[in-house]
Amino acid sequence: MTQLVTGDEQRAIETYTMEEVGLGQAVLTERAAMATMNVLAAGNFDLSKVLVLAGLGNNGADGVALARLLHQAKIPVTLQFVGNVNRANDKVKAQLKAAEACGVLRAEKSDFKEPSLIVDAIFGTGLNADLPEGLQKMVKAANHIDNTVVALDVPTGIDATSGEMRGAALKASATVSYGFQKAGTNRAAGKKHSGKVVVHDIGLVTPEDFTFSIK
Repeated sequence: MTQLVTGDEQRAIETYTMEEVGLGQAVLTERAAMATMNVLAAGNFDLSKVLVLAGLGNNGADGVALARLLHQAKIPVTLQFVGNVNRANDKVKAQLKAAEACGVLRAEKSDFKEPSLIVDAIFGTGLNADLPEGLQKMVKAANHIDNTVVALDVPTGIDATSGEMRGAALKASATVSYGFQKAGTNRAAGKKHSGKVVVHDIGLVTPEDFTFSIK
């Protein structure tokens, strides 16, 4: 049976893995990107023109790393940030530096009718409020076109714990969940928006005394 975790539990396990075990954020990000590459390679996805939508936090860093791996695999990919990249966290900026050095193309705005696949790396487990109005409009526009979307960890707009929709949410065909499936992808609106959930081990280590709230 798949172990479900709340957003807080996922973040606690990630913090333990990085601070106590010593696996750095860059290692976990690379493993998350590689896990997603495996899902894309194994699935029936059209990779002729991939658009990665990246946020400014850790989920965005995973997306930027994935864009680099796709580019290095000679898969046509464009990276677009949702939000001002100057406000991105240091993990995103480090991944962006590597991606740009490898020649990853960036776009300021995209026609959602053009990509064969959209990768949703905007918000992960950290979403705790409704999406900004502008982002809600973008999400609704993408859903209206009925794009094929693969979400990283949690579809943008879905609460990782409750599964509630935060204003609007991207509808994914598949969700790649890192380490554990997030409870929100198995509940309420989250279950409908997550598509097929594929859980991949990225090296997270759970403390021996850790107690999961969901049995």
